[in-house]
Amino acid sequence: MMRRVEVPGGWLSVADQGAGAPVVFLHGFSLDHRSWAPQLAAFSERYRCIAYDLRGFGQSSLPEGDYDHVADLEVLRRSVDLDRFGLVGLSLGANVARAYAALHPERVTGLVLASSGLAGHNWGTAPRPPEEVSRVAQAQGPEAARAFWLAHPIFASLTDAPEARASVHRQVADYSLWHWRAPGRGARISDAGALSGLCVPTLVVSGDRDVRGYRDIADTLAGEIPGARLERIAAGHMVNLEAPEAFNTALGLFLAAHGTRREEIKT
Repeated sequence: MMRRVEVPGGWLSVADQGAGAPVVFLHGFSLDHRSWAPQLAAFSERYRCIAYDLRGFGQSSLPEGDYDHVADLEVLRRSVDLDRFGLVGLSLGANVARAYAALHPERVTGLVLASSGLAGHNWGTAPRPPEEVSRVAQAQGPEAARAFWLAHPIFASLTDAPEARASVHRQVADYSLWHWRAPGRGARISDAGALSGLCVPTLVVSGDRDVRGYRDIADTLAGEIPGARLERIAAGHMVNLEAPEAFNTALGLFLAAHGTRREEIKT
């Protein structure tokens, strides 16, 4: 069952299930909380699993102006009575997770960065940058923009994972396109600072079939975040959906080592 959490200027739609040490899951761009379905099914018997739609995605409200994903997460933390928790992010969600952990390290027991981006990374001639998708959305309409986006190389390996492909396509079909219709406005992610200053246990997960830039970023994160460990999985960018068993194994071992005790949760 979904619930609403009020944030300044809108609300977040939140799936909150299971009992035990809390873990928060953050989805990637154009997706929503459903992208974590294999993980919620696997971990909600042992953990309190919270997956929400970032503002402008899924069933959460459309932005009315500028907003900060990290600030939204902090409001959510207080609203659902979390003290310390595990934090798992994919792609855009990993960027948000890392920034949150940098600003609130006392809240995060363990950080998982899957298919993460990195500000300042040199992408060279990366295909289909966001501004191109925005131009298609404004010139040709939503369906053309969705098709253009799904042709991005980060989705290429989904052809070998039909269930994951169907899930991603459903989520993209439901995406509001707000961020493409209002390029340069809205979303902000607080500055995460230097990687060397991140002081929480960190697992970096990378699909060995992801595009080169994301694999390079994973190497950088694992090399510069103190004590971080890199897990390579035979999958593409949507690593948790394409290879859920391997991803869940890595995540389960990490959470077992870096989870909170139930009595540490606020009541």
